[in-house]
Amino acid sequence: MITINNLCKRYDQQLALDDVSLTLSKGRILGLLGPNGAGKTTLVSILNGLTPYQSGTISIFGLNLTDNLPEIRRRSSFIPQSFAFYENLSVIENLRFFAGIQNIKDKAALNAIERAIAINRLEAMLDKRAHSLSGGQKQRLNIAIGLLNDPEIIYLDEPTAGIDPELRNSILQTIHSFKDAGKTIIYTSHYMQEIEQICDEVAIIKQGRIICHETIAKLLTKENGTSNLETIFLQLTASEDASC
Repeated sequence: MITINNLCKRYDQQLALDDVSLTLSKGRILGLLGPNGAGKTTLVSILNGLTPYQSGTISIFGLNLTDNLPEIRRRSSFIPQSFAFYENLSVIENLRFFAGIQNIKDKAALNAIERAIAINRLEAMLDKRAHSLSGGQKQRLNIAIGLLNDPEIIYLDEPTAGIDPELRNSILQTIHSFKDAGKTIIYTSHYMQEIEQICDEVAIIKQGRIICHETIAKLLTKENGTSNLETIFLQLTASEDASC
């Protein structure tokens, strides 16, 4: 579904992604785990054609990213950490507007909006202005907009940042349900507990390099009472060398 080979990205003289190679199969949830500035957002931005890169190859749906970006975007959705909607519009107005932007029309638009509303439990707030919503409600609207095109791949960039634990858990449950619908997900986070809760596998990124890519089941195997994932993450946050 997604194949990345030897991807490099520089900002001037700073190496943001260093020889990144990664594969992800259909219907899997991959957690991209790392501290702020590790390269997580840069990687998902590149996968969505929003950021250029210097070298390497990327294939999505068996299609070369550079040559097939419109087709790949049509089948994908990037839900950014920052809210991507209009604060002065109501929830339903935002959904209708973004359906129109994506050229989803008539009955297809009605169906897409109804589906996004139901998945994110927005029924009680459709007429509320977006600026009046709580942080968790705004994130639900953000996710709903990202679902309008019924994407096969969903990229979520730290969607629970700044949200209280109860709402965070509800949003994580919603995201995990996407797998049951056959979606493929890349989920960026610097919270190890979130990755454990919803992901099938994790790629740990540090200073632009993938230092570990394994299944959650294998990384949660405990040695001396501590899982391999906990050990790697503690090393990572302590700026020590870490690897699988």
